[in-house]
Amino acid sequence: MSNCEKRDVLPEHDLPVSGPDTPGSTTSIVEAGIIDEWSNDTDELNSHLVEMLYGLSDTPAVSDGPEGQLQLLEAVSAHLQDKYQREIKLELLDKSIACARQALRLSDRRQFPIVERLRLLGALLCRRFSQSRVISDLNEAIDNQTRATTLSIDDDILHGACLSSLGVSLNTRFDWLGVLADSTESIKCGVKAVEMTRDGHPNKPDRLSNLGISCQSRFMRLGELTDLDRAIGYQSQAVDLTPDSHPDKPSCLNNLGNSWNRRFERLGELADLDCAMECQSRAVDLTSGGHPNKPDSLSNLGNSYHSRFERLGELEDLDHAIGCQSQAADLTPDDHPDKPCRLNDLGNSWQSRFERLGDLADLDRAIDCQSRAVDLTPDGHPDKPSCLNDLGNSWHRRFERLGELADLDHAIGCQSQAVDLTPDDYPRKLAHLINLGSSYQHRFEHLGELADLKHALDCQSRAVDLTPDSHPDKPGRLNGLGNSWQSRFERLGELADLDHAIESKSRAVDLTPDGHPDKPGRLKNLGLSLQSRFLSLHQIVDLRRARDAYRAGALENAFRPSVQMSCAREWAKIDQVLDGTSPDAYQAAFSLLPRLVWIGQTIHHRHETMVSVRDLAAEAAAWAISAHLYGLALEWLEQWRSVVWGQSLQLRSQIQELSSADDELAQALRDTASQLDIAGFSSTSQRYDTSDRPDLVFQAARRHQLASEWDELLERARLIPGFENFMQPLKSKELKRAAKDGPVVVINTYHAQCDALIILPNCGDITHVPLTGITQEKLEWLNSIAYSMRSEDRSLDEARGFTRNNAEDISRLPEYLWSDIVAPVLDKLGYMGDSKADELPHVTWCTSGEMSFLPLHAAGLSNGSPKISDIVVSSYAPTLTSLILHNMPPCTQSGLVAVGPEASTEQTTLPKTADELKVISKYKTITSYNELKGDAATVDATLAAMQENSWVHLACRAVQDNLNPNQSAFHLYGGKLTLEEISRRRFKNKGLAFLSVCQTATGDRGLSDEATHLATGMLMAGYPSVIGTMWSIIDEDAPLVADIVYSELLKDGKMDHTASARALHKAVKALREKVGEKEIERWAPFIHVGV
Repeated sequence: MSNCEKRDVLPEHDLPVSGPDTPGSTTSIVEAGIIDEWSNDTDELNSHLVEMLYGLSDTPAVSDGPEGQLQLLEAVSAHLQDKYQREIKLELLDKSIACARQALRLSDRRQFPIVERLRLLGALLCRRFSQSRVISDLNEAIDNQTRATTLSIDDDILHGACLSSLGVSLNTRFDWLGVLADSTESIKCGVKAVEMTRDGHPNKPDRLSNLGISCQSRFMRLGELTDLDRAIGYQSQAVDLTPDSHPDKPSCLNNLGNSWNRRFERLGELADLDCAMECQSRAVDLTSGGHPNKPDSLSNLGNSYHSRFERLGELEDLDHAIGCQSQAADLTPDDHPDKPCRLNDLGNSWQSRFERLGDLADLDRAIDCQSRAVDLTPDGHPDKPSCLNDLGNSWHRRFERLGELADLDHAIGCQSQAVDLTPDDYPRKLAHLINLGSSYQHRFEHLGELADLKHALDCQSRAVDLTPDSHPDKPGRLNGLGNSWQSRFERLGELADLDHAIESKSRAVDLTPDGHPDKPGRLKNLGLSLQSRFLSLHQIVDLRRARDAYRAGALENAFRPSVQMSCAREWAKIDQVLDGTSPDAYQAAFSLLPRLVWIGQTIHHRHETMVSVRDLAAEAAAWAISAHLYGLALEWLEQWRSVVWGQSLQLRSQIQELSSADDELAQALRDTASQLDIAGFSSTSQRYDTSDRPDLVFQAARRHQLASEWDELLERARLIPGFENFMQPLKSKELKRAAKDGPVVVINTYHAQCDALIILPNCGDITHVPLTGITQEKLEWLNSIAYSMRSEDRSLDEARGFTRNNAEDISRLPEYLWSDIVAPVLDKLGYMGDSKADELPHVTWCTSGEMSFLPLHAAGLSNGSPKISDIVVSSYAPTLTSLILHNMPPCTQSGLVAVGPEASTEQTTLPKTADELKVISKYKTITSYNELKGDAATVDATLAAMQENSWVHLACRAVQDNLNPNQSAFHLYGGKLTLEEISRRRFKNKGLAFLSVCQTATGDRGLSDEATHLATGMLMAGYPSVIGTMWSIIDEDAPLVADIVYSELLKDGKMDHTASARALHKAVKALREKVGEKEIERWAPFIHVGV
């Protein structure tokens, strides 16, 4: 919950402006009815009247003597106050106070008028303090209200009102200065005021609610639950006594909700939080849109949603929190005293979303909001330490993510100020100490300065010692202390320090309830310390306890997928040391993938997440292969490889099967899938822009909502008999269907282990071929050679110039590929004997990791025999699932569109594009042929033509964006056709995509298993067969290859993309014969992807 939630102090409503002793004479202006008619006039007219009367209020000539002037002063003051409450302009309050002061000076010594004027002036000064934070206003208010209380001792009605007002002001000063005597006197006044107020009195609810606020304030200072329970009791009575139609009902509900939320924070009971949210939701519903208290209600409800997210981990709650808090912040002017609190609360929610989803843009938003909150909070304000502490926490998180020491220094600076500004007897001091200690501990790990570690242990030990075990923050504080003891052991080697670490972390785990979002992280930390002690003492019991901790963390029913994934992988490593026979650890890791790479995130963010755990599948598959669990290895590799694209395929497939069982559910899945496709490509890669915040909030919340709806729909579908595994990862039995038209070879590499798994058509077994000639070092070297052949230009001179430095290595690359990878596989397949050219078998290579960048189809010995192209026709596939989904009889094809802009976006000419399109146009008599060239080849025109035609030929430049693979693009006339734009299309009845451009089948090395290149993008967009290039091609080679490919594919007078691999094989053979075997950089870039 917010450290500075808005509590609504309720004003007195029943006290008249004039009392029973006031003479009946009035000013001539009042007699004229002007005051009474204000409420019927426009705001503009009222404003003029108020200004006029304010100018006349100190002029006796316009009144019937002193009494008339007093009434005029009071009337003007009251109306200025009403206007202030609507407009929140401080100058209106200043004028209202000036009138009230003048009225007090002109008052005689009669009891009622002077008491009432003292009390009302005090209330006005207290209200001005709440905005200006000038302490002299508050002191003057208390002096006036104390005097009023003394003078009203003989009038119970008046005395009760004075006591209530004084209690409110004293509590405000206590909140500001922290003097406990003010709190004691505030509660004493409040209790007396309530006792003196009869049941049924209209101000009874207000006084009860304000007394509850005073009790809550003392709880926040002393931490005594009895104070909080008293607050809830008083505020519950206030809510019950206030009808829903009363304007103060929302404020009463807000105050009660805040107290329930504080109780939840203290005890961790979800029932208390439910009570808080029920009150605050009703307050929001009862508050009209333009009401000045609307931001208060939204802010408090948003804080409770945040609290529930922190307890249960439901992202929907966090989205609601950010939505409410964003509205509250936007509705609050920068000069409003509550603006800092609202910004700080919103920043805390952004930080929580960063911790959950890992999107750095969310953390930047948090720091921006919290920095503004600190800047807007004046020195001396009681909320300043909390704002500094929260900002420090965000800087700390940024350091943890980016490793920039300056961020950690910012964190320590903010948190040190928070500690210094918080009195020792404040409960929140402990939280500030813990956070400062954590930052010191991390700086010690970064710089190795023992002084930092001493600071960390001092801060954390003090906080832990002063926190009772029943406090919900105790486990976190113990965990932080344990981390510092661990650091000290690692620096000094003292086993006693490690024992302290394990003791603290064990207590932290024991005190954390099951299902708590932080439990996996605390179990992970305990496991790390137990592992450390095992390495020091070699006692197997410590290793077993570490495994148990990691296993519990991985299987915990919590919402920390990145932490749980780390636990699962550590569990797997220890399992292999202890026995190594169970796949449970890796199974747990793969079960976490849907939550780690969540469909509710953008495609860009899912790619970023993949990079952080990119070797998971290779590691798991290597273990499974060593255990002879080949089917399991195949399943894990498939589930991981192209996991983001797999989600896209999942969204677009299998729904048709459901229609026969539940057409309405199938349609709902189609609709949600379509919206998720679009939402998934919303850009979140840019840094935070404040002006775009509402759109970003809405987009993210909408993605999360759609993902939740998708999961719910899937659960419904899986309840239907026969659909129990609907859209689940495919099992090995189903994956074997990928080998319909020939063997599929899946290659896995992990450190020193390289293996091929062969799937044969109509064969139940999976064949294993160990590739012992490949080591990690050799694979990296081979990749460096292949990488050197890539160029951004199709120009012959540039392409050749790029390769000369490595000419010898490049010429030998086919030999290395042959001897270490291809030959062992072909030998196992029995293909090493003689084979006639028109009977060559078709082999599809499904590679992973660094193997994805090697041209296996170019393998062969330097003397020209044997070589792979004489033995098999090669294709590539990013996933087995893509082969299965596209492995169906071709639909009726509707035509071919050829696109050749002749100049890229930068207006660089493509000299052979016209020749290439001219060659293709020869076949327009066989099939429907369309052509976009020159300035007609725009992005929109190309997309429209792709929609209308089954085949597309793109003769243009392309660029691979390795920082953001979805922005890899084809350069067309006047713009770029990006992979993102292509992938979000839902093309139907497509056949061949011929990409006669540079490097369309070269992906991001960081996402090699994600196959994020343009050829794969076309495959996922609906083209089952794609011809692409691994590096730059020579302009004059493109027309030759295209001519032979289309000649083969259209020779029977029909369009059959399933022959694309063989057609390309024939075309590349002709090119190789023309340019020579040694010119590998010219004939080898062309590849076929798909079926």
